[in-house]
This record gives sequence, structure tokens and C-alpha cells, in this order.
Amino acid sequence: MKTSRRKKLHERIEVVFEDLDLIVVNKAAGILSYPIEGEREESAIQLIRRYWKSQNNQHQQLYLMHRLDKETSGLIVFAKTSLARDSLRRQFEAHTVVRGYLAVTNGIPERKSGKIHTFLGRNERGRRSVAREGKTAITRYEVIVLNKSLQRSIVRCYLHTGRTHQVRIHLAHIGTPVLGDSVYGHRSPGRMALHAEVLGLLHPRSAQPIVFRMSLPEEIRNFLGSKRDCVYLQTGAQR
Repeated sequence: MKTSRRKKLHERIEVVFEDLDLIVVNKAAGILSYPIEGEREESAIQLIRRYWKSQNNQHQQLYLMHRLDKETSGLIVFAKTSLARDSLRRQFEAHTVVRGYLAVTNGIPERKSGKIHTFLGRNERGRRSVAREGKTAITRYEVIVLNKSLQRSIVRCYLHTGRTHQVRIHLAHIGTPVLGDSVYGHRSPGRMALHAEVLGLLHPRSAQPIVFRMSLPEEIRNFLGSKRDCVYLQTGAQR
């Protein structure tokens, strides 16, 4: 790396799984999924290619199948073959890919678990929001940890649909926006507290289910304060 301010490759992107067809990585916050014009920082797809170069394996295809917001950390899958690309595209379109997120919220949801079912569209300012009509968006959620003194909680969310900013919009809709979300909540010191925890799909070649899980980064966990001030709820994962 040219400057000490830039994190090392393994601190920015971690290869969780790779075979002939797929590569699954854990992306750090602050990394784009795909390069955009005018952005100087390397994207996940560029970092993967640099990782391959370090492994003397440069000439492979790489297809972006879904995105994580720049400030969201966690699991993202790329296809390496046309077989995998087509299979994953069908799975994402059918909403059969399991995607679970962990968020620290500003506020504690009144209901500790439930389903948020809305339409998502754009408001009069052109911002994505809950609307009377638009695309159906369904999120199941459960509060797993809460801190009453700070009025914060860790909420696990599973997507039944995969709309842009769905988790962020839905948590804001029930009055508990993601901590640090300057678009749908309020900016706060540090990163946005959203992490893609679970990714499950059918392997494109074997059709066998595979599930990946990446625990909550400590930097997000610390937003909830001291463990002695937290209440841990005994709830099971939902989908």
C-alpha cells in the first residue's frame, strides 16, 4: 500500500469461500461493492481482482450479483462462471437467497419481533421511502439485545424481498432507524451500524444449500455500550 492511512487488503476484504463458480467475501464498511465514476477508493470487485493477482490467478470472470451499501459491512457473493451467474440471478429474482442483517438501532422497537410489509417508492423529494404504491417489501425482524439506558438495540432482520435500502427504510418506518444512518435517521460519530450477517443460497453446480455467517464487528457491538447494561433476549432466528 502506498500510504499508511489505507487499510491492508485483508482488513478491507476477507475471502470467506471460493470455488470454481463462486467467491463469497466479507466486505468492510467504507468499501463500494462496484466501482463508480469519481470514486478514488477501490471497490470490492477491484479488491478481489487484486487478491487474485496476489495469488497469481488473474484471468477469471467476476459477476456482481447484488450490492451492499458502502457503509454496510458483511457478506456479498460474486459469480465466477456464466453457470453461476444465471443460477444466482434466478435465485435473487425468486427471492430465495437468504439474507440476514444485524443493525444497532436508535431506539428500541415496541414489538420485539414481527413482520414489516410495505410498498417502497419515492417521496416528493425523490428519496426512497415507504409509499402507498410501489414495489412490495417484506422484512422479518427480531430484537436480540437491548440497552434501555442508551435506548439502543441490536435487531436481526431477514429479507423476503431485496429492495434498495430495505432494512434501513423499514427500521426507520417503525421508529427505530439504524444508528448512524444519515439518510433515514440521524448522523452520529462512527460508521453506520448495519452488517450483512447471513447469506444462504443453492450452489449453482450441485444445487446443494450453502449458508455463510459473519459475526457482528466489534466496532458495531460497542455502540450498544457495556454488556452489563444490556438485556439479551431469548429469541430464535426468523426468516
